[in-house]
Formats: sequence, C-alpha cells, structure tokens
Amino acid sequence: MELKELLKQKDQQLKQNNYIEFNDRDIRKMRQDEARHVIEYFSGYTMMKLPPSEVEFFEWLKEADPPVWEDLWSDVEDIYKVSIDFLSQFIGEQNGFPICDLIDQPNYWFTNRHIKPKGIERLEEATEKIQAGQKLQIVDLILYELSIAPIDVWHFCYRHNLPVFRVKQTIDDMVSEGWLVHLTDREDLAKYIDI
Repeated sequence: MELKELLKQKDQQLKQNNYIEFNDRDIRKMRQDEARHVIEYFSGYTMMKLPPSEVEFFEWLKEADPPVWEDLWSDVEDIYKVSIDFLSQFIGEQNGFPICDLIDQPNYWFTNRHIKPKGIERLEEATEKIQAGQKLQIVDLILYELSIAPIDVWHFCYRHNLPVFRVKQTIDDMVSEGWLVHLTDREDLAKYIDI
C-alpha cells in the first residue's frame, strides 16, 4: 500500500474509532522512513492501539510480573493505547513499546550506552561465539541484543522464554561484574530515550 493511501485509511480509522491501529503484517512491512512520515502526520493528537503481538506480550506480562503491568496500565483509561510517536518502536529491529517509565517498580531498560568497557569486552567474546555458531549464555545474549537496539528485561524474557526473576538476577550479576550500568529510576533513564 502506498503511503498516501495508508494515511488516508488511517485518517478514516481515526475519525471512526478516535485512535488508529496497525496489524502485525503492516508493521512488519513498514520501513522506518514510512513510520517517521506517519508519526509526523499524526503526531500531537493521535493515539495508536498497540499491535496485536505487543498486546499478547502485555497479556503475558500481566501474569509474569503483575506489579509491572499494574504500574504501566492500572491508572490508564484505555489500556494498550499509546501515542503515535511510539510507532517507530515496532519497526525493524526495535523491541516494542519501551518499558522505561515505571514509577512504583524498578526499571530494567537498557541501551548500548549502558554497557561498560568490561561489558564491551564480553560483547566481543559473545560476537565471536555467534560467528563460531557456539551456544550463548544469557549475559552474552543480553549484551548482544543491547548492541542492536534498546530493550527491557520483560521483552527479553518474553522473546527467549526465560523467567523474569532469573534474568533480573543475571542483570544484577552483570552490574556486579562491572559489565553494565543499571539505572532503575525513570528520571535517570530519560536522557537515554530516543523516541
């Protein structure tokens, strides 16, 4: 579908529903430059329903870590609707809606800028393992994924079918080893967020 036709279709959807939505297929096909154009067109006045795969993730989160789900959604009138400005977080190698703004729970959201020099050395080892086709440990996988795009611990656990408590403990171990900086407060994370 051409961008012009997509914008027309989403305009109509906005008039009917008071929000817009994209199915997973549309999201997979969209390029970042197209997403930026859609964001610019609708920014400032449009809410977007999370794509179906992201809704599935948040339904998993409700069971896997209820206090985090409640921190995000309990005070929200229309759950799973977010600003259109987040559209780019679902395109390409991005990791979905960033859980980095928790108030009552500690944040576990990281970017490649949170990797310390010792962590970069470990990332190089992980990259060599990947190139050699060797099995990765959880720390290797975390560092490798952070080198590609920001991610929170919950999306990571969901993608890799890992228990949240185990990955949080791994993060704590990585901090102790001097591989990673862990900023739990949302105000401290604000300067790292590029949305």
